[in-house]
This record gives sequence, structure tokens and C-alpha cells, in this order.
Amino acid sequence: MRILDRYLLREFTVYLALGLAGFVVIYAVVDIIEKLGSFLDHRASFVLIATYYLNLVPKILVQMMPVALLLATFLALGQLNKFGELTAMRAAGISILRILVPVFGVAAVAAVGTLLLSEFVVPRSARECNDILNRRIQQMSNMRGVERTDLTYLGQGGRIWYMRLYIVPERRMHEVSLQEFTRGRLVRRIDASEATWDGQRWVFVSGVKRTFDAQGHEIAETFPRLAVGGLAERPEDFSRDDIRPEEMNYFELSAYITRLRSSGARVANYLVDLHMKLAFPVICIVVVLIGGALATRMRMQSAALGFGLSVAIAVLYYAVMRAGQALGHNGAMPPYLAAWLGDMIFGTIGLVMLREAQKA
Repeated sequence: MRILDRYLLREFTVYLALGLAGFVVIYAVVDIIEKLGSFLDHRASFVLIATYYLNLVPKILVQMMPVALLLATFLALGQLNKFGELTAMRAAGISILRILVPVFGVAAVAAVGTLLLSEFVVPRSARECNDILNRRIQQMSNMRGVERTDLTYLGQGGRIWYMRLYIVPERRMHEVSLQEFTRGRLVRRIDASEATWDGQRWVFVSGVKRTFDAQGHEIAETFPRLAVGGLAERPEDFSRDDIRPEEMNYFELSAYITRLRSSGARVANYLVDLHMKLAFPVICIVVVLIGGALATRMRMQSAALGFGLSVAIAVLYYAVMRAGQALGHNGAMPPYLAAWLGDMIFGTIGLVMLREAQKA
């Protein structure tokens, strides 16, 4: 059996490497065509464009890995089936599930690798890609490093900051409002014309401080100057660009959800994105389950057929996952179910198909 495992593993990994390289190139070419006008308009240098796509590679690998695995499964097992090698293995008493063990092993490694890339590489490279495209190529938001307007920032412990203008070099806020919540209930609000950082704490100028008891009764006090200690937010927190869920890893997004929930805000859409970070790598195993069941029952006449089936199944799989994500964002489906919908549907289909292939 070890000889057969090595033989299948060698065929499978070769097809996987070729398929992954091909899909990366196709993805990059399509993206270049889409952005070519912008590159030419802004006279982006070759080095800058190359840097952008080098940072884009981890994201492409994560997205294309399931498709490449599915294609490799079709081609490797299809060839075995086409030349009767799979039939000989079955005649020797080897089950379909046992034949697929090395394929599932590679899929499991790919799933773990995809998860690690998504957690530790993709968020950082995605931020770098956005920075290169928006700032260094398109030269957008040149003033963003100096001033930020209409800024909303979610702080620790259910604290929300609003400000009309934040001047980064001066560490100064204009028309600022600070709201503090406890279990979703507003307990303190500070409105001021200005706030500055004195090196240790925020100092509010010309404003009103309001406190609210458990019954919602308000006590308002005006002040010419008010130094507020115990605030965890520092000037550098307000100078950073907003980070989207896809630019955070699992732990960063989980911490952000905790802060958001403590302020009483809706977190269902972020919970969907959080669970998607775990649900997506599982696709690597599910597609091999489906591909293995199909490939052992049909003879691949050409690589084009395997390529077409791989793309079709992958597109359908992604469409179901995105539909579940959209339903979860809209509150029509619980976040956990929305994130895992595609895996549950296609995983069930794959198990049924493999059982039927085992009987054949």
C-alpha cells in the first residue's frame, strides 16, 4: 500500500502544483487587465506594480487552493480510472476511502496551510496592497496622514469616540464627543469643542459632561477644561486607517467584536465574518470529498473536462457561501449557520456521493 500511496501522492501533488500556479497566473492577469488603466493613468513604476502583486499572492493562494485541489483530484484519479489502475486497486480489495487517504492527507495539510496564511500573512499583505494601490499609485487621501475628518472610533470597554476633525501631528480633536457604555447602557457622555493629548491623558476644552444613572436620569455639568484619566485610547489609535474584517486575523476580529458588543452595537455581521475565517479552509477537504467521489466513477477524457468541472463546482460552492454570508449580514440567518452553510451542504453531498461510489 505504501507504493500505491506514494504513486498517487506524486501524481496528485504534481497536478496540484501546476493547477495552483496556473490559477495564480490567471487571477493575476485578470486583475492586471482590470487595473491597467489606473496603472497607466498614474504612471506606476514596474517595481511598484510588482510589489503590489507580490503582496497579493498570499490572498490568491488562499482563494485558489480549493479550486486547485479539486482540479488535482479530478486529474489524478481520473487518469487512474481512465487506464484501469483504479479498477485493479478495487479488484485487489482496496476500498475507495483507503485509496483516497493520501489525497485527504494533502487536503488536510492544505486546509491548515490556508488557515495559517489567512491568519498571519493575508491580513498584513492585504493592508500593504491597499496602501500601495490607494496611496502610492492612485495617490488618494494625501492629507490622511495629517488630518482625519468625520472620524468614529470604537475604543475599549464600550467607549465610542466621534470627532469632526483630528489633526494627527498636533494630537488634537475638534468637535469631539465621547460616549461610554456599560452593558449597552449609556453611562457617560462628554461633548467638547476640542480635546488634546497632554502626554498622559486627554484634556477636553469648552464642553459639557453628562452622566446617566440606571433609570436614565441625566446630570449635566459644563466645564472650561476637563482632564479625563483612565482612557486607554492613545493618539496613535486615531491616526491609523480603519481596518476591514478581511484585514484582521481571527483574534483581532474577535477582540473587535467584543469591544463592539460592549457598546451595544449590532455584531451579527462581524460574527459571520469571524466564523467564515474558520469555515473557508474546510472547503479544501470538502472539495476533495466531492472530487474523489466523482473522479472514481467517471473517466476523464481530457484535462479540459477536469478544469471545467473544477471551476463549475468551485463557483457554485463559493456562490452558496457568499449567499449564506449575505443572509447572515442581513440578519436573515444566524451567524454560525450562515458561515458554515456551504460546508454543510456540500459536505453532506460529498459524503453521500462517496458512499455511493464505495458501493459501485
